[in-house]
Amino acid sequence: MSQLKNDIAPALLPAVISALIVCIVRFFTIPWSIWKGAALRLADMRKRDEAEMSASSRSEFPVFDWLRAAWDGLIFLSWFIGAIVSLLTFFTVAFSHYGSLFGGISSMIGTLITTYFSVIVMSLAKESLIIILSIALNVERMSKHNRT
Repeated sequence: MSQLKNDIAPALLPAVISALIVCIVRFFTIPWSIWKGAALRLADMRKRDEAEMSASSRSEFPVFDWLRAAWDGLIFLSWFIGAIVSLLTFFTVAFSHYGSLFGGISSMIGTLITTYFSVIVMSLAKESLIIILSIALNVERMSKHNRT
């Protein structure tokens, strides 16, 4: 028992710090990572040369390729659309008949926070859909391979 305490005690504080970083800090930084990744993938898609583009257009699964790129486009555009919606929300609430400036600012901040974290849900939906489609594509490839 004392050996167990000697093994666990030195690792306890680093484990607690790592858990807090993963559970709290990472929760607030992961939307930025997701958005930046989508932006970089979209920019990289524009930089590809024509040979790669023509090979990609002859892909066996063009809808699958399009779907991945479209989800990245939605993730990238979501923050811009969210900024516009938050401004509209501010003006709608602040200058409505029963609205107030504080209510407009609160609504705008709420919309911005929701938009910031919405990329997590969008990325989770993208990853889930891609996993399901990948499984289906691999099963189809295996069935074709087994027939030959």
